[in-house]
Amino acid sequence: MPSRKQTYVKQLHIDTNTGLFLADYGAISQGAAVFILKGLLENQKISQLNTTLQKTYAINKRQASSIIAFIEGEIKSASESQASHIKTLEEKIKTLKSSVDLLEKKVKKHIEYFKAVNKYNTTTKQGKKAKISAKYKPQFDDACSVAFGQKIGTHYQGAKNKLHHQKRKLHKMTCQLKYLKSKRLHVNLGNKETIYFVGSKDESNGNQICQLIFGLEKKSLDILKIRVPLALEHRYGKYIEIPINLNGYGDTEIRSAWASGQQAITYRIIQRKYGVWEAHITVDVYRPITSDTVMLGCIGVDLNFNSLAWCKVNADGNPKRFGDIKFNLHSLSHNQTEAVLAGVITQLTTLALAFKCPIVIEDLDFDKKKAQLNNGTLHKRYNRMISGFAYNRFYELLSSRCFKLGIKLITVKPEYSSLIGMTKFMSNYGMNSGCSAALVLARRAMNYSEGVPARTAYFDKESKKHVWSHWNRISKRVKGSARHSFYQPRPTASSSLRNGTTENGVLEFGNSVP
Repeated sequence: MPSRKQTYVKQLHIDTNTGLFLADYGAISQGAAVFILKGLLENQKISQLNTTLQKTYAINKRQASSIIAFIEGEIKSASESQASHIKTLEEKIKTLKSSVDLLEKKVKKHIEYFKAVNKYNTTTKQGKKAKISAKYKPQFDDACSVAFGQKIGTHYQGAKNKLHHQKRKLHKMTCQLKYLKSKRLHVNLGNKETIYFVGSKDESNGNQICQLIFGLEKKSLDILKIRVPLALEHRYGKYIEIPINLNGYGDTEIRSAWASGQQAITYRIIQRKYGVWEAHITVDVYRPITSDTVMLGCIGVDLNFNSLAWCKVNADGNPKRFGDIKFNLHSLSHNQTEAVLAGVITQLTTLALAFKCPIVIEDLDFDKKKAQLNNGTLHKRYNRMISGFAYNRFYELLSSRCFKLGIKLITVKPEYSSLIGMTKFMSNYGMNSGCSAALVLARRAMNYSEGVPARTAYFDKESKKHVWSHWNRISKRVKGSARHSFYQPRPTASSSLRNGTTENGVLEFGNSVP
């Protein structure tokens, strides 16, 4: 049964005494967190830090260990984020260098061509014009005319201007990378008024220094029992109890984790504003998979910047339903983008629940794609698609929704999915390019191999190579071809139905293939 960590926010009922206690404990916790952070960044031993922390802030060993565990997690998260930032910058610098080198060579060769033209226009002593050598060729088309009506001069002048800006950007990123590698790791501890209680499986009820006590009656509030630090025992006693409202979202998951007795329960108590405290409770949540096995069929998904194409595939690998879910994320705020993506995911998961099958999505690495932005290797429309669309956020929302509903989510490699879909399935079933690519992804999750079609086959002596090597050759041959040229309906193409409802009441969002 798959599991994942979930955090639920619950409101604390604070009176004057508990409010003063949490404020005092928050000050101790913040000072101890800063102390531990400095020590860990200086590579001090954890055992020595634990002992010093207990003496300095008058807390017990378990409370000190809880703070250390939390700070270790924050340092790990910050280091991974910094490493990812450095990797992205290195990729950007690499692509920029290749772009600059290519432009420099073209500009240099064009200058040589200019010199050859000037030499040709001048006459020799014998009164004959010099001939232009065959090795000198113009590097820019119509280099002496205005480029597409823009006020940038000729194509050659535009290339020089672009080269100048690319060098400036390369210098800026190089300096940024050098600074990022040399500077000390920065760790943000968040809200100052935060108290950490990291749990463990070996402790009673998942946490020794902070525990839940459930009310016996339905309408009675539950209690959060906290072990008071030694420095505050003379004012508040050994333990303090704070009423907490567990009813609502996550109540069942929290009670199940507490009742199991074998799960770690972590608490973070945070003051959002003056006098308002929240308890963030983190537990392991288990969900059964309700969808059928992928070998009985699945839904392939191909994600684009303005639509989500899907295709339902049966156990034989043949398409049964397909369609598109349109959306528009242009010029939307962060919250608006998430709302639109949530609506798209709701429609997709509704399909998966209706068909009782898994969802297959391509595993895309958009960090490398984003590294190529604005370096001239990608089209402007594609640049906007990559930079403006929240692909990572879409996958997070889809993964969370599938886990909640018990739908299995499968990721597969995306290599040549669009090419295979266009050349093999698009015209056969009357699909668009997105739905045909979704069909390929679904079949790939079911371990179906996509051979080269007979009409595009060619004689190959190296037949032992992987089938993707053949698709690589075809990809090079059809590069630059219009996508609609592959859509040529044949007499064997199946007829399709419009959106509607079937006889058994299953909601259809797309076309049907008999």
